[in-house]
Amino acid sequence: MKNNNEEQIRAVFADNASQEYERWYKRKNSGDRFKSWLESDIINVHGQVIEPVLKMTGNQVVVTGTYKNNDGYSSPANFLLVVEQRKIVSWTMRYD
Repeated sequence: MKNNNEEQIRAVFADNASQEYERWYKRKNSGDRFKSWLESDIINVHGQVIEPVLKMTGNQVVVTGTYKNNDGYSSPANFLLVVEQRKIVSWTMRYD
């Protein structure tokens, strides 16, 4: 994400990957909706986590730090990623 390598970002996600916001249960994106979200909310705005801290347990990775993009948005990051067969299958935005 730091270098906004579009191909590399897309390549780490499974074809059936999903994304959701922990507090907004009805806002789950998967399939083409996930791919569209990834383009608009991560790739197109050069989204990245500043000073990321990774904690891995089994097939789950928690990423914390500060999410920033080139639209001026900044927020604490607390992402839960689930990995299967070396690809991210789920990305949940969590809130403290």
